Amino acid sequence: MDFIDILIPMLPFMVCLFWAVHAGISYRELNKAQRYLGMFLSVSMLLFLYHAVYYSTANTTSNALTVIYSWATLTTYPLYYLYIKAITDSHNPGKFEMALLFAPGLIAAAASISVLLFGLRHEIPDTFISIVRPIQTILVCVISLIKLTKFDRSVYDSYSEVEGKTAKPIIILVAVQFTAAFCTVMLTILGPRFFTGKTILAVPSVLFTGIIYAIAYVGFRYRFGAYQMENELKEDIILTDKENEDSVLFNIIQEKMENEKMYLQPGLSVVDLAKSIGSNRTYVSTSINSHSGKSFAMFVNTYRVEYAKQIMEKDGKLSIAQVAEMSGFASEESFRRNFRNITGKSPSDWTGPVRL
Repeated sequence: MDFIDILIPMLPFMVCLFWAVHAGISYRELNKAQRYLGMFLSVSMLLFLYHAVYYSTANTTSNALTVIYSWATLTTYPLYYLYIKAITDSHNPGKFEMALLFAPGLIAAAASISVLLFGLRHEIPDTFISIVRPIQTILVCVISLIKLTKFDRSVYDSYSEVEGKTAKPIIILVAVQFTAAFCTVMLTILGPRFFTGKTILAVPSVLFTGIIYAIAYVGFRYRFGAYQMENELKEDIILTDKENEDSVLFNIIQEKMENEKMYLQPGLSVVDLAKSIGSNRTYVSTSINSHSGKSFAMFVNTYRVEYAKQIMEKDGKLSIAQVAEMSGFASEESFRRNFRNITGKSPSDWTGPVRL
């Protein structure tokens, strides 16, 4: 067997090993979600080790690896779900939820051990895995997308600056992983022997290597989550005037933004605005959504962009960085992105030549 034939099935294993070691070394610095991500990568490493050995030794593996494979193949996605849950939900999973998540993996492992000890048919654990795995992976991907989308919406409804907070990169990766889950189902149908000794094995190997690397890279860089957001936004004031729940509240919000130019406050959050008018962040966010049709972030940044346009029209000698700072944006990058999203043009296109 050529070196390249050995290397190809080893690629996903090596990437998982690299990031699992990284998670172990950095364990104390990781948040709860990232620790679950490290567990997911560690179990995935065992899963891909089985695949690497299987394809490198002419479809043979040790009994121990077979048991580990049976357990790992139904444990990776539950761990990934816990990673997503830790990002989007500040509450810990309950005992029943944990049992439901990890029971399939334990059942598969027990079935594999029974095959070895009592000579039961190998088809028993294989059939169980082939039925449960597609259901499990698709459910986890769909639920993860729903949770992440809902969480990301709350980020945009709570902060004017969403850099480092938005979960969009992870949402994209889950969508890609959903495609990979579909590929996994197809690979299961085709069977491992279909790929053994064939160049086509490089396709799923490179695919999973790229996805795993992207998941780990983005996951270990993303340090925001529901728990942090809850702590940052916990300074709520209870609204007592029920009249303010309707259009009156939105009028107050508009007056605060237009007359006092509160949007110029860098890093403005919905709690900051709610506290300034003696309201509640839920009411303020709902009022903005219903009356303007915009998220809190878009609502505030629209004011900032309009203010920036006024500044640039008055003084074309200002640099983009200066205009961004004067308009309340936390960074030049944020200013450029929001300006293009709202006007359809870059700041340079809007004003003509400006100093950079």
